[in-house]
Amino acid sequence: MAIIVEPVLTPEKLRECLKEQHEQPSLDYKRAMDLKTTKDVLELAKDVGAFQSEPRGGFIAIGADDQGQLVDDMAGIDTAQFDESRLRPRLEGYFSGPIDVRSAVHDVDGTQMVLIYIGPARDGWNIFAKNGEYKDPTTGKSAFVFREGDVFVRRGTSSVRWRSEDQQRVVQQLIAGRREAWRRELREELAAGAEVSTSVQALRRGGSSGPLSWRLDAEGFDELALQLLRGDDDIPLRRMLFEVQRDASSLYDEGSDELGDLLDRVTEFARLALAYHRMDWLASTIRVLVRIYGNGFDERGYEIMTKKSVDLWLEIVARVHALGALAVRLEDWQSVALLAGQRPRGDQFRWYGSWLRHGLTMGARANLVEGDNNVIARGANVARRLSALRPDIALESSDLLTSLCQFDVYGCLHVMGVRRSIDSGNFYPTFARYDSWRSEPAFIKLIEDTDARTAIFPEDAEWLAVCMRELIERAGNEGMRYMSWTGLYSDVINKFLTENPPRNA
Repeated sequence: MAIIVEPVLTPEKLRECLKEQHEQPSLDYKRAMDLKTTKDVLELAKDVGAFQSEPRGGFIAIGADDQGQLVDDMAGIDTAQFDESRLRPRLEGYFSGPIDVRSAVHDVDGTQMVLIYIGPARDGWNIFAKNGEYKDPTTGKSAFVFREGDVFVRRGTSSVRWRSEDQQRVVQQLIAGRREAWRRELREELAAGAEVSTSVQALRRGGSSGPLSWRLDAEGFDELALQLLRGDDDIPLRRMLFEVQRDASSLYDEGSDELGDLLDRVTEFARLALAYHRMDWLASTIRVLVRIYGNGFDERGYEIMTKKSVDLWLEIVARVHALGALAVRLEDWQSVALLAGQRPRGDQFRWYGSWLRHGLTMGARANLVEGDNNVIARGANVARRLSALRPDIALESSDLLTSLCQFDVYGCLHVMGVRRSIDSGNFYPTFARYDSWRSEPAFIKLIEDTDARTAIFPEDAEWLAVCMRELIERAGNEGMRYMSWTGLYSDVINKFLTENPPRNA
């Protein structure tokens, strides 16, 4: 399990942190912390410095033991000290570079807790600008938590001074994070040359056949692809999709982390086709993703059960969820069905109703989709990282998670309807890990909206009721495990199920 790190400090996010039930490189639990004492301020500064060396930063949850269980140790401590307007100025003087620290105080079942988010450092790490010194009350002597020039990192679940191996790891993280910026800089340099026909500027001057490659940075790729779609110039678009298929196989075989960049560009092209109603191009792009998914199978259609294969499947499934959530928000029901219902080549798809169910199952077997690392959370992480996948909502909008949960509902019911089977190989209610109010509108939509039902569940009302009952029951069982989904109480849903009783009722 791994917590999804994001600049969100809601009570729901705090519950997710506690549900992890163990500390991680990006998650730390503290029983208590009193910022009226110099030692605690310095200990917090040390952890802030260490979390800044993580690629996405991290969380500190104060008011819990090492297993995420609530404790009362914060009782009587002034939590006003954790107000952002007071906390950040108190910490930033210890660092040579800027810090991104945010905090919130919540009441959890009567226990006062603090959740702190620490963003990654701009340069990959942050150097302490002065000594962290306090007087030890037991000895009366000065004690040091850190010294000027120190750099702290997370090693396992501890905040420690870095060693040579830590430096290499952090530098590699920095390189991976900067690769996109380097691509953008290269494009801008090329675009400055009048003789370069691949630039966006040249394309805007009238050229419509300039090469489009996934190796462009995100902004350049987006602009070029949009111009080509607008001009209905299909040759460079098709050439790009051929390039993607070829390079994906090579990058997969090499185990290159550039495969993630390639998948991002394919996802962005699918997003353009979805947002601007180019259904033929959306279908073509999804077929490419299906073929890339197939790299995890041998020539006979059997799974190659390696971590590399499972990672590939989960990376694609996460992007499909992010695209599906956008389709839900756009109310593009045909695209919802198209994304949810794909079944790649492979002998295993005699049992699995879609790539969503297959990828989830393979991830579960590899212990890669537990807790806050489930496929919905992965999809949310993709959408937060790729702003193009949320053109209609702000970064911290609750609509993102809600639309992901609803896509999960539609995906389950679509496959159950198409295969006319309630076998568990067709669906799994991941949405049950989240509050019921997020997913309930999807059930209501299929009951009330003829267009949505025709596209997603083109079967009779009786079979829809059968599938809904099965999905609701399964979600209820799963929700009990995660203390989240508590059932559906809509009059619309109750009336529909009453009007379409089980045959043996």
